[in-house]
Amino acid sequence: MRIRRMRWSALAASLVVLTSVPTAAGMTAPAAATQTSVQHLPLGDRDLPETRTVTKVAPGVTWTRIKRGRTEDPREHWTVEVALLREEQAARELAGRLTAEGFAPVVTRVDDRPQDLPSRQPWGWRVRVGSLADQDAAARLVKDLRAAGFKPARTYFTGEDDRAHSGPWVVDVLRVSADQRKRIQARQSLDHVPGGETLAEMVQRTHAIAGINGSYGSDEEDGTFGDVAGLSVLHGELISEAVRGRSALVLPSDQHRKPSVQQLSTTMRLRAGDGAQRTLDGLNRAPGVIRSCGGPADEVPTARPRHDWLCTDTDDIIQYTGFFDGPIHKGDGTAVVLGRDGKVLEVRDHREGTVPRGDTVLAGIGSGAQWLRDHARKGSRLTVTTDIVNQDHKSLPDTAGRGADVVSGGPQLLRNGRIVVPADAEGFNYPEDPAFFDYFATHRHPRTLAGVTADGSLLFVTVDGRRPGWSEGVSFNESAAVLKSLGAVDAVNLDGGGSTAMVVNGRLVNRPSDSTGPRQVANALVIR
Repeated sequence: MRIRRMRWSALAASLVVLTSVPTAAGMTAPAAATQTSVQHLPLGDRDLPETRTVTKVAPGVTWTRIKRGRTEDPREHWTVEVALLREEQAARELAGRLTAEGFAPVVTRVDDRPQDLPSRQPWGWRVRVGSLADQDAAARLVKDLRAAGFKPARTYFTGEDDRAHSGPWVVDVLRVSADQRKRIQARQSLDHVPGGETLAEMVQRTHAIAGINGSYGSDEEDGTFGDVAGLSVLHGELISEAVRGRSALVLPSDQHRKPSVQQLSTTMRLRAGDGAQRTLDGLNRAPGVIRSCGGPADEVPTARPRHDWLCTDTDDIIQYTGFFDGPIHKGDGTAVVLGRDGKVLEVRDHREGTVPRGDTVLAGIGSGAQWLRDHARKGSRLTVTTDIVNQDHKSLPDTAGRGADVVSGGPQLLRNGRIVVPADAEGFNYPEDPAFFDYFATHRHPRTLAGVTADGSLLFVTVDGRRPGWSEGVSFNESAAVLKSLGAVDAVNLDGGGSTAMVVNGRLVNRPSDSTGPRQVANALVIR
């Protein structure tokens, strides 16, 4: 991806006001105003106004609200994107058809591409129609385009394009000092799968003082609402398998070891008493449906990560652990109940029933079901082994019940202080559709971000977006630049969009982008 190189002044910011807020016990935390020299956020034109307000939440924990930019910019407007096409000729032909129907299209070259797919060739050619005053006018234009036989992709406010302009942006930052990392904990919605909670509900239930939303999640379409779409480890227990090679924030149980951002995979195996072995495909999800792909090689259409895509595997075996609450997914196949010692307690000729307390259930479909019928006889034993490995194929310590929390996201944003955004490798590029990467990665959206500083402090950041006049959001590259300016040396993008949320002392402090309000999320990072 072409990274825009900008020079930013290290001018001192205006007075940073440190306020006091009620604590959980109803007391008021001490506070003091301080003059602090900081680098302005690398967003928009260099001379934009910026203010920062710092609130002490607890010892070693601060919340900073940063407002940058101007609320109005006459250069920005609403428009309709009809398509982004790989070839210029195809874009020009589409523009010709639009012109023939009385529209006035604009064709522009798109150069921003995944950083890990370098090339001097353009990424594609964008075709847009309209320069409109508001979203309602853009929606009317969409209807006119459809009536004329076109299939417009979406409406856009041009302030969401990744280019320098006046904003505005609203950025909220929770900073937890290295000596207070023990306060941070990953929590699953409702403490089980399936199910969902808003971030505010989760923070209240866990008696936390603050929190942000965490990993990408699955939904009803996947059959397992609230399941993390990727790796999840809670206090050393593997809850959800990885999307292979996706980045995750690792919070070690050993307070002497720094948190890190790593690209991780899971290796899971079944071994029967007769010596037969097989891959275990997943945990605590519906067999055969894999959100964001990136699992075993027999997934369709791809075993590579592909964000928000539903891959399928007709030969899955899934393990339901004690973390799964409720009936397992019904259907054809075989279900096997395992005791704590791996002894086969029951073999069911259909996928049905619940997970008995203290036991687990293996559910298979296709050849997976046949393997269970052949090798999981009642009274025999099955051994389940799981491992989490990094890019060097080294096992991640502190798992298997030893205390680590791992919250997956993607893509990575910073590595050793450098902007590194492997969007293609982590599944944020559809090879057949250049518009997906362009929309998801290079356009501005609400984002939730996590970063680690050189001294091991943690930064949890939300950037509001899709709210013209309040906050424009940020692209992947802008997210990385923001975190770097705040002091992070390693960083990862978490679930964003309508899921982006931050709660401080019981109050939702950001403005989620959905008109219906905060979404239910799969998991969260909370500060106790």
